[in-house]
Amino acid sequence: MWNLWHGCHKKSEGCQHCYVYRRDAEFEKDPNIVTKTASFNLPIRRDRQGNWKVPSGSLMWTCFTSDFFIEEADEWREDAWLMIHRRNGLHFFMITKRPERIAQCLPDDWGDGYENVTICCTMENQRRADERLPLYRELPIRHKSIICEPLLEAIDFHDALGSWCEQVTVGGESGRDGTCSTP
Repeated sequence: MWNLWHGCHKKSEGCQHCYVYRRDAEFEKDPNIVTKTASFNLPIRRDRQGNWKVPSGSLMWTCFTSDFFIEEADEWREDAWLMIHRRNGLHFFMITKRPERIAQCLPDDWGDGYENVTICCTMENQRRADERLPLYRELPIRHKSIICEPLLEAIDFHDALGSWCEQVTVGGESGRDGTCSTP
């Protein structure tokens, strides 16, 4: 788990019961304040022998206490991309509810995406699927997945899924697990 920054703003209906808000409330912490974390440079840390603390081949669940594309992180994102590019032996997996911000937040050398990055987009109901899917589908991302969690209602993707989407993950409302399938 690599949480570069912490804090978020509820964006849509799927945020209603956000675990970050619940957890922060336990510690009387304001989840709306986005802050850079002490683990910001985790992927490039080395041990005393000079080895990477996070070994190559590891999967890095990225920014799960925020959104990688949240506005307040704009000043830190360039450094984050540099670390992701440098550690191309790791695979970075991130989820966003902000596909409208992705294109403006990509690094200059992105091309059609880094091989070691999967960017997932959440779509929790029909409204959000209709809003986010057209934007997300057209983005230059090599590895794309859709997350329907929490699934608040049935979603019709109108035959828009295809080989461009590597996986669709479906989860139930309030933690009831769903299924995972490939389109």
